[in-house]
Amino acid sequence: METVLQGLVGLSCLFLVGLGVRTMFAPKSMIEILAVQSEGPAGLNTIRGFLGGLFIGSSMVLATGLITGNSNFFLAVAMTMSVVVVGRCVGITVDGFDNKVVFPLVAEMVMVSIFIAAYIKL
Repeated sequence: METVLQGLVGLSCLFLVGLGVRTMFAPKSMIEILAVQSEGPAGLNTIRGFLGGLFIGSSMVLATGLITGNSNFFLAVAMTMSVVVVGRCVGITVDGFDNKVVFPLVAEMVMVSIFIAAYIKL
């Protein structure tokens, strides 16, 4: 069970770092995937810095937890991603439902579950 959880955290870490690197270094390629629009250099800068930084930072925190064996790092990312899930739910309530939200919402909820399980079991 521990090995499976560590593997799932590791895969999530790779997924997030992949998203982060692509968002930071090729933000225009992520505009459709992230469903955001940029307004010139300032908008691209926000996509690179905020979204790319959030993804890469989260993967760094997860990697630190895996390397050190300190599961508190998994809880930190779980809390951050939980707030993202809440934000998506607020968006669905206030702005309406869009099918494009389903995959990221489910992926984030699965990752939160993985990180909480890893925090508890590891």
